[in-house]
Amino acid sequence: MTEQETRTDDVAPDSVGGAREGILQAAVELIARDGFDGVRIADIAARAGVSSALVHYHFTGRDRLLTGALAYSLTRAEARLPGRTRHADRDTPPQRLADLIDFGLPLTHDDVLECRLWAELEIRSSGSPELAATLTEFRARMLRPLVAVVEDGLRSGDFRDCDPTDVATVALALLDGLTTRLITETATSTLGLADARRLAAGQLTLAVHYDGDLPFRPLPDPGLPSVDLTPQRATPRRRRAPRAPARP
Repeated sequence: MTEQETRTDDVAPDSVGGAREGILQAAVELIARDGFDGVRIADIAARAGVSSALVHYHFTGRDRLLTGALAYSLTRAEARLPGRTRHADRDTPPQRLADLIDFGLPLTHDDVLECRLWAELEIRSSGSPELAATLTEFRARMLRPLVAVVEDGLRSGDFRDCDPTDVATVALALLDGLTTRLITETATSTLGLADARRLAAGQLTLAVHYDGDLPFRPLPDPGLPSVDLTPQRATPRRRRAPRAPARP
């Protein structure tokens, strides 16, 4: 029996599912820190506490592992969406649009982790039809709540003279660009979260013809980082000293 068979056949289904989630979480953390090309399957297995064979069992290729990590990340983000954008005291379209802007920016350290993962997908999707299709599907899922809030704003009269899909598309592109600057220019950028929020709000209030300032909540405490995102240097392999030639 191979190591892969031992790892999968002798483990209960719940344990296998838990192992898969652990692999995905480890992949999210390491890809966000070191980039996809800087991560080995063995690194992910070690961080998840499983064998490399089990990683290969769940993900037959590196692209599938990246896609799986992104799907896992997006599913978690979607699960957090109602908690961050749906509140009994914040149900008007302007309030919900403000909350969606905040949801699209890296307000917490976990947000930064996920944004770095998205950057990896965007970089690699141009050379992979499978990843490009995944990116298109994920973007469609991210557009839906933006389209819905603009539609509600048109019905309520808060917004006017705009196309919901066009506004949502512009909003997503704008938030993507601001997020890229926030996560890549951490040491030198003069752009902060408050600036990014202000710029996004200014452009989107113009797009939906909203008369007034979007009612944002105070910026949250980002909390302590769950993962050190400082890239790790690969440990150089030791070279063996050449053997002395045998004496005749």
